[in-house]
Amino acid sequence: MLIGSTLFLLAFGLPLLLFPMAWARRIGWTLPEEKDLANYLGRSLGGVVVAVLIMGLLAATDPWKYRFVFELFILICIFMVGVHLYGFVKKNQPLFEHLEIGMYAIMCLLTWYFYPLPPG
Repeated sequence: MLIGSTLFLLAFGLPLLLFPMAWARRIGWTLPEEKDLANYLGRSLGGVVVAVLIMGLLAATDPWKYRFVFELFILICIFMVGVHLYGFVKKNQPLFEHLEIGMYAIMCLLTWYFYPLPPG
């Protein structure tokens, strides 16, 4: 489960890291005239996403030992729901970002549900 979800999310993280403006255009964002800051922020977020996903793959090898990855992922999902809800209320993000509200909420619940139990 953890490996599958990590690989699925990597399909979103790598394009954000490598091609942030193409990724933004593809999901419906209007690109700014000045692109340097948007590229920087997109690559920064993409780097964080890929780093967390690599830790997710490591946690799949020994969930109890790396349970902090589950806790980190739950926190990330909570904050991402909040960020996307804010954009939804302000009506300043494309539809794809609205859909991510549900995706992050579901991922948060699934991560909590599959939180590793102590061995033994």
